[in-house]
This record gives sequence, C-alpha cells and structure tokens, in this order.
Amino acid sequence: MKKQLILIGTLAVLVCVGLSGCNQISNLFLSEADKFVGTWNTDGIWMNVPTVLEFFSNGTVTAKVELGTIVFTITDGNWSIQDKTLTMEIGDLISQTTYSYQFSSDDKILTLTDSESNDSFVLRKQ
Repeated sequence: MKKQLILIGTLAVLVCVGLSGCNQISNLFLSEADKFVGTWNTDGIWMNVPTVLEFFSNGTVTAKVELGTIVFTITDGNWSIQDKTLTMEIGDLISQTTYSYQFSSDDKILTLTDSESNDSFVLRKQ
C-alpha cells in the first residue's frame, strides 16, 4: 500500500511539473484576428525593404521600415479581418489594400497575397 501511494504521489508531481510549463494559449482557442496580433518580420511587403509590422488587438498596426541606414516608423495604420480577407492601411504611405491570408500550422508564418496584383509576401512572427 505504501509503494502505491509513493508511486501515485510521484506520478502526480510529474504531471503537475509537466503541465506547469504551459504558459501560452493553445492556437486552437485563438480567433483568426488574435492570430495576427503581435510583431511580424518581412523582407519586403512594400518597396522590397525589410519591414516590421506590429498588429494590435484594437485594430491598429504600426510599420517600421528600413531604407538602408534610415529607419522610420509609421504609427497611424489600421487593419481588419472579414471573410478570410485582411484589409490594411498604413498612414499616407500605403493606401487601403486587401489580402487573402494563410497561416502555417503553428501560426508562426503568415503568407499574404495582394488581392489586386496576386503578389505574395511571407511574414514571420517574432
């Protein structure tokens, strides 16, 4: 009986330790919009230069664009999702553009395809 209690106790401790490392929300419970929220890197969604996009849950987006040694940030952008289509506008730089999108199985890679030009861009989540 004592050996069974020790075994059960040890097993319970191992299960608790194993589950305590789960500090991220499973992607199964995220909405499509929630998957966008965060910081994404791309090598050239606009002007073929490195760009960092940060999507916020309130529907705003910022863009940090590197033009050689010059880095500028645009903070007055907006984004929304409707019918599997991303609509994004970045200040005066990028007019309203629509994209179809596809997430990788782990939601760390996002492929955007411009609805008008069919150009595709790969973004990687930081």
